[in-house]
Amino acid sequence: MGFQRAPVCMIPDTTDPAGSDPALLVVDMQCGAFNADSDAPMACTATSVDGGLDRVAEYTNDLVEAARNADVPIIWGKEQHRPDLADYGAEFLCSEPIHALENSEGVSLASAMDVDDPVSRPAEYEVTKRRYDLFFRTDLEYILETYDIDTVIVTGIMTNICVHYTAHGAHQRDYAVRVPEECTAAPTEYLHEAGLKFIEYLQPDSLQSVADVIGSLETYEGNAIVRHVKETGTVDPSARR
Repeated sequence: MGFQRAPVCMIPDTTDPAGSDPALLVVDMQCGAFNADSDAPMACTATSVDGGLDRVAEYTNDLVEAARNADVPIIWGKEQHRPDLADYGAEFLCSEPIHALENSEGVSLASAMDVDDPVSRPAEYEVTKRRYDLFFRTDLEYILETYDIDTVIVTGIMTNICVHYTAHGAHQRDYAVRVPEECTAAPTEYLHEAGLKFIEYLQPDSLQSVADVIGSLETYEGNAIVRHVKETGTVDPSARR
């Protein structure tokens, strides 16, 4: 068959920096946030590292490479709204300006990221969301269930909103959460730090250094279904190598 499924544990029991069966979520690393003008409404200039969002992108790319080498599924989250804002809902009430409109320059995955747009590598997926939480009314859970995932490594922007809400969504669904803080950013230091604190409150083991997560991935045995997809182009267990 090419692989066998392991039984899914509904309550993950792991303190490993990358968890036991991880997937990498890269949330909203889109052009709209990569604005050199710190006064731009969606600019993310507050990070845990020197060098701003460009340095966050470099750390995230290092993590992406480690995930690829470790046969870990990668999901690229992208926020996107219809041009007439029919799907915008309560975001009209939030502090952010209108953003992430379909076909706008800002909605594309940032050129700083090591990914094709649209996403095309085996076992890597683009998931479009209409709200902050990458789990909310998307097909993310189907993908994670397919790969028998119990831990999500969450990176991206904004720390206090889409990263935080995605981590919360994962927690609500009984996944272990890992957030390498060097791979996150927000508009202000206050919002960045607040987002990290709320995530850590949910799961005390959630905040990890990117070095520790990469180190853990280097010893991970790999996801057998990812290997099967890389070899055959499908998760279908009957497909031949």
